[in-house]
Amino acid sequence: MENIYLSAIKMLLVLGAMVFGGLALYRYMGKWRVGQGSGNRGHGLSRVETIHLGYRKFVSVLEVRNRVLVIGVGEKELALLAQWEKEGGDGA
Repeated sequence: MENIYLSAIKMLLVLGAMVFGGLALYRYMGKWRVGQGSGNRGHGLSRVETIHLGYRKFVSVLEVRNRVLVIGVGEKELALLAQWEKEGGDGA
C-alpha cells in the first residue's frame, strides 16, 4: 500500500515538473527565435503603427535608423507617402 502512495507522489512531481518546464519554455520561447519579431533591432528597422484600409491594403509607419517613413501598400504596389528625420536623431 505504501508503494502505491510513493508511486502516486512521484507521478505528481514529474507531472508538475513537466507543466513548469512547458510554461517556462513558452514564456522564453520568443527570445530564442531567430530572424522574427523584435529580434531584428540590430538593423535599425521597426514598425511603429499599421492601419488596414481593406483587403491587402494598408498604411504603415516605419522607423529606419534616424528616419520615419510612411508607406502605402496595395495588392500589387508600394508607395512612399512621406518621410522625415526623427527629432534628436544622431544618425547611429
